[in-house]
Amino acid sequence: GVLGRTQITSSSMSIRGRKFIDFLRYNVPFLSGSTSAPIHKTSYWDAIYKDSFLFEWGVQPKILADELMGMQKGPTCVLGAGTSVLGSELAQRGFKPLVQCDFSPEIVKKREKEDVPFKLADATKTEDLKSLLAFLEVKQFQNIVDKGLIDGLYLGGETSSLLISDVISSCSHVLTPNTGTLSFVSFSPPKHMVPLLGKNAPLAFKIDCREIADPPIYLYEMRVREEKRRRTVHQKHQDKTRKRNQKRR
Repeated sequence: GVLGRTQITSSSMSIRGRKFIDFLRYNVPFLSGSTSAPIHKTSYWDAIYKDSFLFEWGVQPKILADELMGMQKGPTCVLGAGTSVLGSELAQRGFKPLVQCDFSPEIVKKREKEDVPFKLADATKTEDLKSLLAFLEVKQFQNIVDKGLIDGLYLGGETSSLLISDVISSCSHVLTPNTGTLSFVSFSPPKHMVPLLGKNAPLAFKIDCREIADPPIYLYEMRVREEKRRRTVHQKHQDKTRKRNQKRR
């Protein structure tokens, strides 16, 4: 195919290196993103994808797909799919209907004719994810799977990491309440990753995490709360914020 000339996986990256990045982010924040690539920009990824190669972030697709087999099947979206074959692995395991997406026009152009649909969409924008629902002719996603987008944004310094909460928010609007799940992998443990998921993430999601590889790669599973519960928790959060602001006056 268009992809597959060379396979590169970041599972070989230094775990000690990630621990150092985690340390900088929470102890010397002004240095944590000072040399990071602009991974939040489409131009950065378009330049990379002009070269044809297969890149798998963090964990091999078959391993992750097998780990997700316990999930309820239904409409599924693979975020930031890039060159990964995760979408095909999930489709083979019954995650259908399924659509893959990326915000790089370059990789979409190369993959749009594949058997598993591949569409242009920015995961930070709710309207883009809703357009994928319209493409599949479904009302909500049962599963959204991300094998590198959120973890990549985590590495991109403050500018990029701020977009993580936008991704979380967009997903919360298109997932089935109570059972819909956003799953993603990261080299960083919960104590470092969870605070960056966005202040409102715990209001919209129940967050679970487990190790799925050695050296440790973490699988985060975020299940959407029931709509009524989400409104109740969000209202309590707003009330606490209002009281806190009143005390400061």
